[in-house]
Amino acid sequence: MTADEFFTRYAAGERDFFGIELTDADLSRATGWEKNNPIGQTITGTVLGEGDLSGTNFSANDMRACNFSRSKMVRCQFTLANLTKTRFVGADLKDSEFIGAKLIRADLREAALRGVNMTGVDLTGADMTGANDEGAWYESAFFCDTTLPDGTFLEGPHPVED
Repeated sequence: MTADEFFTRYAAGERDFFGIELTDADLSRATGWEKNNPIGQTITGTVLGEGDLSGTNFSANDMRACNFSRSKMVRCQFTLANLTKTRFVGADLKDSEFIGAKLIRADLREAALRGVNMTGVDLTGADMTGANDEGAWYESAFFCDTTLPDGTFLEGPHPVED
């Protein structure tokens, strides 16, 4: 599906996009996704930056290389999502859940990660420089060659125990 087709169908009132494949589309400044809940979809390489996607359930989505920079994404669900190489630079992810998600080589610089649940997340190669992760929990998370919010680089594997 192209971005134009998506917006045409969305403008016509359609909200069920289950199973779509939206690749390399620019949907920046998108809003209202909390009503769609695009669970289990392929949305790779898509730009969704600067929008308000708060409350959206992106669980089990393939969202590799998406760009959510500077988006408001409060209380979103990313359980079991593939977020490899996804950009969340400056995004507000407060109180979101990433349980079991792949954040491999994800860019989380300057992101608001207050209260996020990172249980079982793979943060291999992720850059969290300058992120605010106050109150976040990382139970059973995996850090390998990861840059932490304070700039500390964790070389090699560092699993977090329960």
